[in-house]
Amino acid sequence: MKTKSKTEELLVLTNIIKILVSNHETNGEYAVFEENVPPLGGPPPHMHPDEEVFYVIKGEFEFILNDPKSPFRALPGSVVHVPSNALHTFKNVGGTTGKMVVLLTPGKLLDYFRVIGDPIQDEADRPDMNKIPDISKLDMGKVFDNAVEHNIQFVLPEIMKN
Repeated sequence: MKTKSKTEELLVLTNIIKILVSNHETNGEYAVFEENVPPLGGPPPHMHPDEEVFYVIKGEFEFILNDPKSPFRALPGSVVHVPSNALHTFKNVGGTTGKMVVLLTPGKLLDYFRVIGDPIQDEADRPDMNKIPDISKLDMGKVFDNAVEHNIQFVLPEIMKN
């Protein structure tokens, strides 16, 4: 594997994604990234073809996998496997930044993150990850408008889609 000149980081919704191994480096076989999540941060419930494995490094997360009525906690050292096309989401339920390492196979979800995320070029682009994010400032139109093209399906109450 060749070395990278600069680590790619993206602000995706409320989270900072630091790409460790790009799907482009692995011929589309997998991708690995570090995900830093502020308190109460996390994506809306969704499904996609990529399989994901989350390894919690720090923080306290609540995950939903298939059954929205059965959330479960994931603490440091926990591994959560999300099969392809499974309904899932997670939220940092702790009071400080949570951190996970995520393995994607085949890694196409990373291409979606590049479309909807904002590159972090310097410290001015980096939000305070210890504060609860202001979700009213998120561009959800960009998130939903690009979902179908990337095989992402969000599962939301109808009021959220408008």
